[in-house]
Amino acid sequence: MVAVVIGLLLTAGSPGPLSVTPFSLPSLRGGAPVSVPVVRHGTRYPVVVNFFASWCVPCQTELPQVATVADQLMSAGTKVAFVGVDGNDDPGSGLAFAEHAGVRFPIGADHLSEVAPRLGVPGYPATVFIDASGHVADVVRGPVKPATLRHWALLIALPH
Repeated sequence: MVAVVIGLLLTAGSPGPLSVTPFSLPSLRGGAPVSVPVVRHGTRYPVVVNFFASWCVPCQTELPQVATVADQLMSAGTKVAFVGVDGNDDPGSGLAFAEHAGVRFPIGADHLSEVAPRLGVPGYPATVFIDASGHVADVVRGPVKPATLRHWALLIALPH
């Protein structure tokens, strides 16, 4: 028996972690869609998914911090991918906001906010940490502190 809860898959009778249903969104920057899971050179990466919107006041403080931590971890060679999801937003405003915040990682446009509820995210900002096998390790609803972001990103990057 299998149960679907807010778009996440959990096998009944097993206390195991929730599995993320793969998704793909149009890129705010154009070009290839932004997808989870993230697969590079045949390797599936753990993913930090940050949900934001340009109109979200807490996001205006949080997103530049997420961009900084992502840059630091990428520069250090950490095997983790970052993906942004701009939800319920005007694409031009979302892109301008993300670029002003210094975001270099891929950003998907989810104008109808369809992905966030499937990952148990009721509002913005929120950050979902997904390990390389596609299981949700943690969800931070509301602004994520840089230390918490770094902690979970490094934890999901560890080989299992």
